[in-house]
Parts: sequence; structure tokens; C-alpha cells
Amino acid sequence: MRILLLQRFDLASVSCARRVLCQAEELARRGHEVILADYVHRQRQQEAPSVANLSSLGARILPLNRSIFAMGSNLKVLLSLQPKPDLIHLWKAYPDASLPAIYLSRRWKIPLHYDWDDWEKGIAGELTGSTLAGWTAGKWDRLLPHLCHTASVASDFLRDMALKWGMPPDRLWDAPVGADLERFQPREKDPELFKKMGIDGPVLVYSGQLEVASYAEQAVDIFAEVIKEKPTAKLLILGGGRKLDSIKKRAEEKQVFNRVLFTDYILGSDVPRYLSLADVALAPFELNDVTRAKSPLKIAEYLAMGLPVVASDVGETRKMILGAGSCAACGDIKTMTEKTLWILNNPSVRQSMSAAGRKTAERKYNWKIHVDSLEAAYRTALGRL
Repeated sequence: MRILLLQRFDLASVSCARRVLCQAEELARRGHEVILADYVHRQRQQEAPSVANLSSLGARILPLNRSIFAMGSNLKVLLSLQPKPDLIHLWKAYPDASLPAIYLSRRWKIPLHYDWDDWEKGIAGELTGSTLAGWTAGKWDRLLPHLCHTASVASDFLRDMALKWGMPPDRLWDAPVGADLERFQPREKDPELFKKMGIDGPVLVYSGQLEVASYAEQAVDIFAEVIKEKPTAKLLILGGGRKLDSIKKRAEEKQVFNRVLFTDYILGSDVPRYLSLADVALAPFELNDVTRAKSPLKIAEYLAMGLPVVASDVGETRKMILGAGSCAACGDIKTMTEKTLWILNNPSVRQSMSAAGRKTAERKYNWKIHVDSLEAAYRTALGRL
């Protein structure tokens, strides 16, 4: 199958784009021809280190112009594709990608599949600081279930919204986030990093982009309590983003800065090496529609690595970490601290949770299972023409 995967981020520098990179890689591995749009952001590439190596992806990367005035020229580039794609896969409801996707689907008479993984109204509002941008993204999320042939959703919350807004259930597929089971798997602590970072005790980790829907400050708050009982512990903040400075400031205010390890941006391929250093993984969230809609990538990768998880009880988290960790109410730092210490103090619990997490990742939260759902949705969409 020839698939045009339309998305509107810079693939090399935006860490959340790891989702579509993993999708494209798995689809290509299965013999599909994948053309992956890349809204290149030269300034960001100069300011932020690369987080992805695109050369070994197996998909064709199609550079597009990210200017708001470039939709016409982008359409010309897309229309020049020969032979035309069999299907369009749209990720994210932003007009600069969704309008071309809808137009091309109609013009080429090929199906449109919508990959819905976030509550875009909240994401866009926080990302831009604009109520109008949030409103626009929310409107597109309401429209797309009526304009696409099939859709996949990352959570029960998004499924319920799609059904509420009138999408027939036989056109809707569950596709929670996944992990690469070969790259992310239980392993010994990376000796080079272990020595380089001066680790001399247990390590807690918070992994993920430090942009929108990021709650690493709460991980710092948890760590500030844990360190009172475990003074040799360290906290690893794995990732970069515009919130990094405020997280460092929180660590200074809590007087734990010298025990917190900050990596800033790193290549996605290096994430497993850093996760190998951890004893317990943290996934704190606030309670809002953005977090209700998520199946967090960080949790899928924690599970695949065999890391016990302490998470806020929102969205898909309780379902994801069942047997592999423990949940607490959003914002309940005291309980999350207690659960973290309980896991650290009980090696048999850590071992049991580690095994359970890996099994859960193998059974459900991996890109192979995810792409199985996508392929089923694609076949249904093709059959509807």
C-alpha cells in the first residue's frame, strides 16, 4: 500500500513526532511505501539539538514549507506525487495539514484516515497561548470524524468523544501508543552513563518532552520528599523543551538541584540507554481533558523497559500500569512519594512489577499491535470507496 502520512511538525527537532516516525518505520517494515510529510523548521533545528535520525527510517521524507502562506505551494508538491497514494493518514487536526489532506482525498478519490491521539483544543491553546488557536483545533477535531473514512483513537476518552459527535463505531479503531520492543527492553544499567553521571544510589526518572502537557515539576516535588529518606537518590529529567528552565528553578527552590540530572534534548534512539539507569519511573499529570485523552508514550516505554511506574490516575494510566506500578490521585504528591518509597524499599515488588510491565508492553502497548489496528482501519477505509 502507498500511504501519504500527513503531519505538521519538524520531524528532526520535535520529540512528540516520534509517534509518526515509529508508525512510518513499522509500516515500511511491513512492505508499505510510506511518504512522510515534514514541515521543516530551520530556526528550531538551529536552536534545538536533533532528536531523530531520519536516514534509516525506510520512508520517503517529503519536505514542506511551514509558512501559513504556503498551503498552495505545498499542495503543488503533494499533487506532483506519482503514482498517487492509495490512502492518506492524517495526524493532528491542524488546518495546515488537515485541509490539504481533505482536499487531496476528494481530488484523488482515495480514503482519509484520521489518527486522533490528543485533545487538540487544550494542546493548541497551551502551545500557542491563544484561546483562538485552541478553539480552532477543537472545531477541527469535531469536524474530522465526519470528514474521514476511518479514524483511530489513542484512548477511551477520545473514542467516547468521537462516538458522541456522531462517528459510526464500525469506522473507529483503538490504537493506544506503543513502544519499540527491540529498542526498549529490560537491561543492565548503561555503564558509561552510570559512571558519567556519578550515580551512587537509586534513580527516579521522568521522561518526555518538556513542552505542553508536561508535569516534570511534580516529579521534582516527589523527589524532594523521597530524598529525605533516600539521600543518595537522584532524579533524571530526560528530555528538553521550553519548560526546562522552570523545572530547574523548581529543583533549586526545593534545594535538590545538585541531585537532579538534566539531559536536555537527546536522540530518541538514546532514550533506552538513559532509562536503563532508573529504578522507578514517574508519570505525574494534572487532571484535565488533555490528560484524560492521553495514552502516554512515556508509560509505554517505561513498561517495555521493565520499569515500575508511579503515575497519576487519569486517562489510560491505570489501565496501562495494572500490575506494573501504582497510581495516586492527580496532584497527590504525598501518596506518590509513599508509593515510590514502597517500591524502592521492596526489591521483590520491583521485580514483580518489572516482569508485569514488560508482559503488558508485549501484549498491548507496542508499535506492532498499534500498526495492526492501523492496517485494519486502512482496509476498512479502502473498502468504503
